[in-house]
Amino acid sequence: MDGALKRGSGMTIYRNAKGFTLIEIVAVLIVLGILSAVVISRGISTSDVNLKAQAEVLKSHIRYAQFRAMNMKSDTALCNASFGIGISGNSYFLFRDCNTGNKMALPGASSDTVSLPNVTLSPSPTVITFDDWGRPYPNANGTGTSSSISLSLSGEPINITKNTGYVQ
Repeated sequence: MDGALKRGSGMTIYRNAKGFTLIEIVAVLIVLGILSAVVISRGISTSDVNLKAQAEVLKSHIRYAQFRAMNMKSDTALCNASFGIGISGNSYFLFRDCNTGNKMALPGASSDTVSLPNVTLSPSPTVITFDDWGRPYPNANGTGTSSSISLSLSGEPINITKNTGYVQ
């Protein structure tokens, strides 16, 4: 009995026992868990998250145009909307006084046109204006009947409720 001790009760105790302790097994499982979390997170695409973030930025810019329209009357007599958003392809811009050529910079934008890479805005081209009550209109001069407006940012829906201008 190499390396074994006998005790009077018939129990054998091994001095050179080989094996893993519970602490070693738990440590290995924790390391494997961390490694698998890193591998999985690197494999998941962030395109869905980026699309939702771009949709939220567009929604906030639409709300900004509505806020500006509610706080300022139009400078021209033929225009009921002082601010609006023009959409074309994968870009959009803020304009003033029913003139889509009168572009203004949006908050956080480096130019007067915001481009969204790798996405498509539809329907395109589209113009959304707001009157001084914040009601949305699907035309450049803010006239006619306020209507609900539905946009899509590469499948991500953006809805603007008629009469209230609530951006969902």
